Amino acid sequence: MCSNDHEETLIQKIKELESERDDFEQLYNNIIEHSTELENELEEKNQSISQLLNDMKKYLSPQLYDSIVGGTLKSDLSYKRTKLTIFFSDLVGFTELTDQLEPEVMSDCLNSYLTEMSKVALKYGGTIDKFIGDAVMVFLGAPEFTNDHDHAIRCVKMALEMKERLELLNLSWMEKGLSGQFKVRMGINTGFCTVGNFGSNDRMDYTIIGSQVNIAARLETFAQPDSIVISESTYLLVKDVIEVEPLGEINVKGVHYSIKAFEVKGLLKESKKSTSANKYFKKENDGFILKIVYSKDDKESDVGAILAAIKSASKELEKLVDDNKP
Repeated sequence: MCSNDHEETLIQKIKELESERDDFEQLYNNIIEHSTELENELEEKNQSISQLLNDMKKYLSPQLYDSIVGGTLKSDLSYKRTKLTIFFSDLVGFTELTDQLEPEVMSDCLNSYLTEMSKVALKYGGTIDKFIGDAVMVFLGAPEFTNDHDHAIRCVKMALEMKERLELLNLSWMEKGLSGQFKVRMGINTGFCTVGNFGSNDRMDYTIIGSQVNIAARLETFAQPDSIVISESTYLLVKDVIEVEPLGEINVKGVHYSIKAFEVKGLLKESKKSTSANKYFKKENDGFILKIVYSKDDKESDVGAILAAIKSASKELEKLVDDNKP
C-alpha cells in the first residue's frame, strides 16, 4: 500500500514537471516568436532610417550631411566668421530660351546641367549652397577647412572643369535637336564670410552671408559669356598655378571700393599645345572622350591640337583594347 502511494506521488510529480516543461517550451516559443517579430520590426525601421538618410543626402552637400549625421554640426541658429572661396555661375540666355522650349525639354536640360555641375563641385570638395534656376552657388572652406590656397586653387580648377562639362553637354543637347550653344559666366572671390545656420528654429539653411559673397556674385554678372572672372584676393592665392589676363579695376554694385579683376585662361603649367588639345581630348572614368568640331573659320593653329588629340585618343584606344584581351 505504501509502495502504491509512493508510486502515485512520483507519477503526479512527473506530470507536474512535464506540465512545467510544456509551459517553459511555450514560453520559449513565444519569446522566439516575439524576438523574430522584434528583429523584423527593427530591420524595417533600419531600412526606413537608411532610406530617409539617403533621401536627405540629395538635399545636402556631402560635407554638411556628414557633419550633421556625425554630430559635429548642431542644428541650432549658430554661425562663425571664416575665410572662404565663393563661386557663382549662371547660364547665359537660359531664362530667355525657356520661353521657346517645351517644359519637359527645359526640365531635362536643366537637370542634366545641374547634375553634371554638382558632380564636378563634389569632386573638388565644394559645398553646394544652392541652385537658383540655372545659377549655381558653391563655397569651399566650410564645414571642412584645409587652407586658403587649397580652397582657391580647387575652386578655380572646379570652374575650368565645369566649362569643359558644359561643352560636352552642348554636344549632347545638339544630338537631341536643341539648337544653339549654351555659355556660362563664372565669378570667384575669396574673403571672410559669416557661415552657419540661418533662419528660424523650425526652418533653417546652412549658408554664407557677407560683402564677400556679394562681390563673387557681382564678378559673375560682370564676366563675359564663357569666361571665369576672379578677384585679386583669389588671384594672389592661385597665381602660381593659374594663367590669367588682368581686367583692371571694376566697380560693382553694393561695394564702395573698386575691385581688381582677372580672367582665368587656364592652368599655368600646361603648354599651349596641351591646353588646346584638352579642348578635344579628355580622359573620363575608364575611357576617354574625343570631341572634334572644326570648320574653315577655325584658326590654323587648332589643326595641331586636333592632331595631338587624335594621337592621344589612338594610344588610349589601343591600351583599352589590350586590357580587354583575354
